[in-house]
Amino acid sequence: MNLAELRKKAEMEFSANGFPTTREELWRFSDVSPVANAVFSNDWKPSELEFQSLEGSLVVVFENGKLSREKSNLGNLPEGVRIGSILDFPDPRIGSLAGTQSAFVAANTARFSDGLWIEVDDGVQLETPIHLIHLADLDGAAFHLRNFISVGENASATLVEEYVGEPFYWTNTVTECFVADRGLLDRYKIQRESPSAFHFQTLEARLGAEAVFSNHAVTLGSRLGRDDIRAKLAGRGGEAICNGLYLLNGKQHFDTHLFVDHAVPECNSHELYKGILDEKAHAVFCGRILVRQDAQQTDAVQSNRNLLLSRGAKVNTLPQLEIYADDVKCTHGATIGELDEQALYYLQTRGIDPVQGQAMLTGAFANEVLDEIRCAPFKAYAEERVRTWLEGVAK
Repeated sequence: MNLAELRKKAEMEFSANGFPTTREELWRFSDVSPVANAVFSNDWKPSELEFQSLEGSLVVVFENGKLSREKSNLGNLPEGVRIGSILDFPDPRIGSLAGTQSAFVAANTARFSDGLWIEVDDGVQLETPIHLIHLADLDGAAFHLRNFISVGENASATLVEEYVGEPFYWTNTVTECFVADRGLLDRYKIQRESPSAFHFQTLEARLGAEAVFSNHAVTLGSRLGRDDIRAKLAGRGGEAICNGLYLLNGKQHFDTHLFVDHAVPECNSHELYKGILDEKAHAVFCGRILVRQDAQQTDAVQSNRNLLLSRGAKVNTLPQLEIYADDVKCTHGATIGELDEQALYYLQTRGIDPVQGQAMLTGAFANEVLDEIRCAPFKAYAEERVRTWLEGVAK
């Protein structure tokens, strides 16, 4: 099926089925009616937002859903690396991982206006991180962005995605990642969109033999959002690492759905998600690890931990293991709790005031996720953003 046929099929499915409701199991804790009932435009204008790129990075800027070649910095790409608009580099694999299995994917497939395309040839080690910046300041608009990333055999790349915005809008992104045998893709995402915006992203990754895919997400913004992350370990010896930190306050709602498919033997997966919630924020975490019958010698660990700073905050967490093999090592767990009063009291007896003590404890809780970040420039940037957020909620 070519891209035009795929788009037509997706539009028909989206028109027929519409948005999901809370009657559906995968959406029972997340009401997306505010998105379904809103009216969005397809207008465009240049963004007036300022941005700061990571030092020493290749910069790709999308403004209000369109690639800005003027604001991007892609003039001196290393040999064997191609980066540009997905509209300029159509690949027959587009849609092979993220078809039309959900309303948000179907809407994206039918309507995406632009997106990032990255291809790293076999054997190429791209040492410079790619900083992908999405700027949104067009009130009432919908941005359907489609990203495609292909990392060849024995190749490596680092991608940092950043979402920034101000008014009311809807971001709906789909990213497909192919990591070939012995390839490495390090992906980082920081989402700090407008507190009145909607943010939805579907990420699909397929890993070859001895390939490594690591995904680290820091979520700070949006009124309502969801990350759907799916990774298939399709080659022996592959490894998937998925970590996340969500910091929510006010009436923010963010949903994380994670699915790792162990399809072959001797693969590893490790997932650590942490949340800090204040006021009347609501988080949802649903993590599922599937170990198929032939996937012997699987090593899988999943953990979701949440810290509530107020009585009005709420978390629904559903860690799941589905195992059909017998020679495996799999664990999962979830916790929801409050700050340790004894720890706070101990700090006060050492001369530390309660507000500073809370900041220290919440910072230590968040650092376990941040310490997993291997890209030094992004780690420093994320730590600064998290520290600012924690200072803002300290009481």
